[in-house]
Amino acid sequence: MAPLDIGLVTGEKAPSLTDDGKDLAAELSTRGMEAEPVVWSDDRADPSAFDAVVFRSCWQYHRQPEAFRRWLDRLDEAGVTAVNPTSVVRWNMHKSYLRDLAEAGVDIVPTAAVPATSDRELESILTRRGWAEAVVKPTIGTSSAGVWRVSRGAATNSDARERFERARSEGDLLVQKYLPEIFEGERSLVFFGGEYSHASLRLPADDDFAANDVVEPYDPWEATIATAQSILDAARARFDLAPEALPYARIDGIVREGEFLLSELELIEPFLGLERSPGAVERFADAIEAALAVDSTE
Repeated sequence: MAPLDIGLVTGEKAPSLTDDGKDLAAELSTRGMEAEPVVWSDDRADPSAFDAVVFRSCWQYHRQPEAFRRWLDRLDEAGVTAVNPTSVVRWNMHKSYLRDLAEAGVDIVPTAAVPATSDRELESILTRRGWAEAVVKPTIGTSSAGVWRVSRGAATNSDARERFERARSEGDLLVQKYLPEIFEGERSLVFFGGEYSHASLRLPADDDFAANDVVEPYDPWEATIATAQSILDAARARFDLAPEALPYARIDGIVREGEFLLSELELIEPFLGLERSPGAVERFADAIEAALAVDSTE
């Protein structure tokens, strides 16, 4: 049997495979799958050349969301299996998915959605919600790009008002309550094929608020794992997916008064911490293999 051709999706600013991407490609090759990077924004790249693609480091999709959606359409038209599925990727790339999960009963960081067409003012949002501080972020974004922190008092300043209006003119926004518990770390739990794999604790620098600077090992409580599992179950239920049909997920949250609050559900996520957990590469490859086996029988 000829090996399956797998495209590991990257972006134009980092077209090559990361170290963990190379490890994954090597593991897949032992299972009859030949993996290579494919830059999603490269018009010369032919999706139909692959049997399947795995989203890994497609960093720039948030800068060209419509172009990225068109590329997802090309995958669908070519009948290429995607890991994770294109329907899930379309949903997850816009952070309005948090509202969907909240409506399904998931506890999220308190959040106000601000459409680009809205005329709501930042000060009024914080006043109405009773928030002393908040974090503003674009609904389509990666890492901490375009994310900033503001107090209710500062929201009255012309600079803050103009910054908010300018950001809103560029796209939909989220305003989230600032939780000082972020300095105790954002918990990141990774699941493969619906099963918990490993976790890490992401800490901000002393002078920052975004938990992207320091990553430490983390052994979550069983209750935290169970909560993260229920969040993943809610996402799968939205699409009526079996566990193996959603091969990977990273669930990020903040623990406040003993309660895990979802901050982000990452289903298009390069950072899975494969190098920090023995066997993680193999577990990820198992999940990919299981997803492709399910797809081939449908």
